[in-house]
Amino acid sequence: MLEKLLNTIQTRFPMTGKEEAARQFQVMGMAFEARAYAALGLGHVGVMTARGPMQMETLVINPFEMDAPIFSYDRIHAMGKETMVGEMFDSLLGDSFDADGMVKALGEAAVFPDKGQATWFAPMIVHPWLDQKGDAADAPRFDCIAADYLEAYLAAAQAAEPCDPAQKRFKSAAYSEGLLKNGGPATDPVKAAMGEAFTAALFRETLFGA
Repeated sequence: MLEKLLNTIQTRFPMTGKEEAARQFQVMGMAFEARAYAALGLGHVGVMTARGPMQMETLVINPFEMDAPIFSYDRIHAMGKETMVGEMFDSLLGDSFDADGMVKALGEAAVFPDKGQATWFAPMIVHPWLDQKGDAADAPRFDCIAADYLEAYLAAAQAAEPCDPAQKRFKSAAYSEGLLKNGGPATDPVKAAMGEAFTAALFRETLFGA
């Protein structure tokens, strides 16, 4: 599914690979591969896959050239179960980003109530988000939802105002640097296996392009 999502971005914003930001590593029996792209007119795109006892996919869009929020998509296939989380995080400089089209596109898949989990980044979450769990039979439906979520986000991003990349990078760093500072399930295992310097480079250069 990840390659289909990348193709969707490519049709709107031509992408060029950042070969110097590519990384491969192993954590807890999982083989990870991370890549980065520059998306013309949009900003930075980071992807990561993991293969092993489970399969994971991550897509991050950090839009430096238009005033849209950070986009994050995670998908896990494990033991016949499917988990999909799609979120946006506030890196906005103004109020030109309109998510109403995303709500309409997602319909019942959009989640609005409080997630019920107090996290340091909770105040940064931008509606709507996805939080879907199911089994292998739900995979095709989840694929469609993920595609709709990304398409609606990109349409909203294109309709938003352009912005100063330097200001946008500074604002978006609150989230990416917060991940490194506060730790969590996405950062702690990598730090333990690969060290703080590698983890910082992975997040700053590959995933978020900070």
